[in-house]
Order: sequence, then C-alpha cells, then structure tokens
Amino acid sequence: MNNELVLYGTKVIISHLNHSNVKCYLSTYKSASAFSKVYEMMPDFWEHPCMRIKDYADGKRNSKARYLIVEKVSLQGIGFIELDYSNSEMPEVDIAILEKYQGKGYAFEASKILFFNVFENESIKCIVWNAFWSNKASCRVAEKLGGNLVEGKNMVVEAMQAAGLKVDLADYEGAPATVTYEIRKMIFMNKFCDRNCM
Repeated sequence: MNNELVLYGTKVIISHLNHSNVKCYLSTYKSASAFSKVYEMMPDFWEHPCMRIKDYADGKRNSKARYLIVEKVSLQGIGFIELDYSNSEMPEVDIAILEKYQGKGYAFEASKILFFNVFENESIKCIVWNAFWSNKASCRVAEKLGGNLVEGKNMVVEAMQAAGLKVDLADYEGAPATVTYEIRKMIFMNKFCDRNCM
C-alpha cells in the first residue's frame, strides 16, 4: 500500500490517509459517517474510530486501507472511502460523502477509480459493498459499479462490537436492515475498461 497514493478523477481526487490529510480526514469522517449522530451524542463512541484513524496516519496499519475524497474544484474534503482487508480475497468497502455533496456522482466516481486501481494492481477478484437497505443512493452506486446483490448483515451491531461495546442482540432487532453487493473484477473491468487495457 502506497502512502503517497493519489488518484485523479474528473470530479474528485482520492488520497491515501497520511499525516498531511489526517485532520481533514477526521473532520470529514466524523460528519459523513452513517454514525455521525451517534458520535455527537456519545463522545466515547467517537474516541474508538478517532484513535484508529490517528494510529493509521502514524503508520500503525491494520486491515484497512483509508482514503480521503476531495472535490477537485474546491480541494475540500467531501468524504472518505475505506477498504477493509480482514478477508484478503474480498475486501469490504465503506464510503460516505458529506450530505451537501451527495447526489453529484462523487461516490460513484471515487469508488470507480479506486476499484479500478485495486483490480489492476492487487490480486483481488471481488469487493464487497454493504449498505443500509433504506439508502437507495448507495444501493444504486453499487449496482452501477456492477454489484450483484447477495445476503445482508447487521452493520449496526458489528460497528458497536468493533468499538468494544457489549451488545445485546435483542436490543438491536429493529436496527435498519442492510444489504450486501459483490463487485466482481471481471464484471467491473468489462464494464469500465476498454479492450486495450485488459
């Protein structure tokens, strides 16, 4: 993983999380995340991802690859995209765009250029995209990227457990339903790569 990786699209720039962009990344992450309201109400809950992000910028890598999404025109941080390589053959993507920048195609373009880079340079055959079923925009982006709908899981419970909190599953039966898409290399590359780049 290249600490200096920068990818350019027509609307966005994606840069690997490092010391030069960690402050912007933290601010964007806290506001854009699906858990932003929880972070505001429960500062202790925010401390866990905050420390992991700072550690990452300090070079203490875990299974995630983290990238800041910047709007090309304004050079403002507008979102983040992460790949979790806990399953090294099928990394999971987490992406969020600040509300005022949503609906402009930034999530699609950022995902497309990052996935293209991953599929070209790593031995990954599939990227997993999780979304809340109610987040129709996220589901549309996954489908536009060639994603195939498969089973879902409870991301709320998983996030709470990852933060080290004890979770009684009965308390979260009403949590928003989630869905999972698989974005396969062959389908993605056929869709977005002309015949000369195969």
